[in-house]
Amino acid sequence: MVEMSIFSVVMVGPELPSVVVLAPKLPWQNGDGQARVVLPIWIGRTEAESIFAVLKKRRPQRPATHDLLANTIGALGAKLVRVVVDRVQDSTFFATLYLNRGGRTIQLDARPSDSIALALRLEAPIFVDEDVMNAAAQRFVTRLADTRQPLEDSEAAMDEFRDFLSSISPEDFSNNT
Repeated sequence: MVEMSIFSVVMVGPELPSVVVLAPKLPWQNGDGQARVVLPIWIGRTEAESIFAVLKKRRPQRPATHDLLANTIGALGAKLVRVVVDRVQDSTFFATLYLNRGGRTIQLDARPSDSIALALRLEAPIFVDEDVMNAAAQRFVTRLADTRQPLEDSEAAMDEFRDFLSSISPEDFSNNT
């Protein structure tokens, strides 16, 4: 398994799917030796807004669905140990929530978008199975600027990344890649 962090959340438009982009926390080599990879997962606008709100440390006046689930897990004396995006089938990603309650592990099937929103709220790590990374991760190789600083920290890198996102579609992440 590869531990991931949120690289970006892109909300395209009210009627179009959004994208949450995961990137390995540590350098990871995919099958062809490329170390810079990202895993875009197409999600709904509502889920993207929920994830974005946590990243921006915004708290709703009343609990939203992901907040309610996080509160329920805590009230039941359980802890979200980790989230694992564990398979991709026909361009659809699947995830499992791993909860611990009284020393007992509970596994729940969940959508990756909901799992990520919940993991951020409960500060649980997010992992992706290596087979999923090999099947669905996309290379995102950035150039070095004249200053020899990586472009990841610049607006130019974000422009390049936006161009990359606009060139892909959900079908690019099917199991046949």
